[in-house]
Amino acid sequence: MSLQLEPYTWNWATIPTGNTYPASQFVESESDYDATLLRVVVKIMDERGATHAQLDSVTGGVIINDDTAGAWDFTIGAIDAPQVAGTYTVEVDCFDSNNVEATFTRGTWEII
Repeated sequence: MSLQLEPYTWNWATIPTGNTYPASQFVESESDYDATLLRVVVKIMDERGATHAQLDSVTGGVIINDDTAGAWDFTIGAIDAPQVAGTYTVEVDCFDSNNVEATFTRGTWEII
């Protein structure tokens, strides 16, 4: 059973439309996640909640580098910014070997 922790806030740097957000790597080295990491999904949603983009370790855009229980890491590839200025919500969801979803991070991404 994994702990139900509040997702930490990760607000992405403001960038102009059409630019690219650089790749980022996440490392979880504590034993607060006791199941093997199976899948990571990054969702970028507009102000209405509609999904603008989705990166996935299964379909592309996210790489799970280490998926062992209690300590894992993954890399989010570079993401092209939305073409419409606004404030977007970014959410990183993790799925364990039992396919249980947990939100790892949540934040905003302002596009100018």
